[in-house]
Amino acid sequence: MTNYFRSAHIAFCSLAAACFSLVSPALAQEESPQATPAEILAAAPAEHWLPIPLTDLMILTLPDAPDGTKRQAVIQLLPANLSGGHVRNVRTLARTRWWDGTKIYRVARDFVTQFGGNPDAKTPPKSLETVPESEYFNQALGAKRDTDMAALKAAVDYSNHYQGTEIEPLMTMIYENMGAQTVGFGGGWPIGSQTIDGETKYYPLTCRGSLSPAHYDPPDTGSGAEMSVITGEAARSLDTTFGMVGRVIDGLAHLQNLPLGTDPGGFYADKSEYIRIQSIRLASELPLAEQPSYEYLASYSPALLQFIEAHGGYGNICTVPVPIRKVSQ
Repeated sequence: MTNYFRSAHIAFCSLAAACFSLVSPALAQEESPQATPAEILAAAPAEHWLPIPLTDLMILTLPDAPDGTKRQAVIQLLPANLSGGHVRNVRTLARTRWWDGTKIYRVARDFVTQFGGNPDAKTPPKSLETVPESEYFNQALGAKRDTDMAALKAAVDYSNHYQGTEIEPLMTMIYENMGAQTVGFGGGWPIGSQTIDGETKYYPLTCRGSLSPAHYDPPDTGSGAEMSVITGEAARSLDTTFGMVGRVIDGLAHLQNLPLGTDPGGFYADKSEYIRIQSIRLASELPLAEQPSYEYLASYSPALLQFIEAHGGYGNICTVPVPIRKVSQ
């Protein structure tokens, strides 16, 4: 165990040096004008932009808008090692093209856009798993969060000590007021934790853009056939009440700016109002020319702190989303 912590310390110090070797000196000078969020991202070292695996991407396509605009949303799924049965079910549903032709039947302002099998009573694939509530949590999320946050702290401490910068620790810039005891970023994901029955449990936070399985009363957790896209911060109340399988990283407006449902809860009052889903595909199954490529800013990058601070640094951890950018292939 001693050797493990010594190795981790060496790794963090090495990362700290790498993190700040390319940071612009201008960012450390108090008299310089504060950089804008766009300038901070442009100055972030190239190696701090990490690729999102193609196998974690999924494309939701709606019919073209009345004006001819193409309507697609790109969804990033939680990686296999940070998730469980719900994500496996989602991959199965996409791979079997089960969602094709299903409907969006609920659009609630600043809350959710909901779609899937309920209105059509479509028979789901037999291979779907029954997912227990325990899979709302994943210890690997906590390990990844703690590793990335320790590396970030080491980088900040290194810069403050050796380069005279005054970069504030992440958790003094973000206060958490939605129930989680400790929050942080791991692998580009916002992650919270709670102590339940004496055990610390970790879970992905339900931020704006999150994709969560709809379900009925507990212990039902849903299969993933019916899904909700979170369109407002108020949905943080769904943390650990619903699963979380991924997030929309591009094209959220196509799912948010739809006609609002007029029935209670934002449901469409008449089936004629339903919006047909043309297709949902795993990006890895698309033709090569259509496969998208995205990168995210590493959770251990000091540029993440500077980016949050440039937005004011106030709110909860979901207020400023993790920077993600589309890249040309």
